[in-house]
Amino acid sequence: MTLRAGRPNRIMSLSSVQIDTELAVLLADYLGDQEKDQGYDVLMRRAADHRIYDRISRWRTASYPEVTTVAVVRKLLPVADRTHMAKTLGMSLGDLENQLTLALPKGVRDHTRTLSCRLPRWQRL
Repeated sequence: MTLRAGRPNRIMSLSSVQIDTELAVLLADYLGDQEKDQGYDVLMRRAADHRIYDRISRWRTASYPEVTTVAVVRKLLPVADRTHMAKTLGMSLGDLENQLTLALPKGVRDHTRTLSCRLPRWQRL
């Protein structure tokens, strides 16, 4: 087997794929939650409070949302929620935060796409 230059050899283990899938499901549940201090609306309010709303709002429409930083993840998701997610997934808080730098932008994009599908056609125009 020959690898071509410029093409990364990315072989993911089953466990990393499973964690990515479980994290995506966990994020979808979190963003769809309407409880106090959780959900998409609260996350966007936190973004506005930290003056990063414009950056975060670009995730909603980007085909490939830009990766964010651990600092942004910490601003958007309270430590109690991150700790709960890490415990649920059986990983350390630091590992979860690193995973969220990629998963959170995609989760926001996917959540808003789901929301737009629920609107009547005339509101999507």
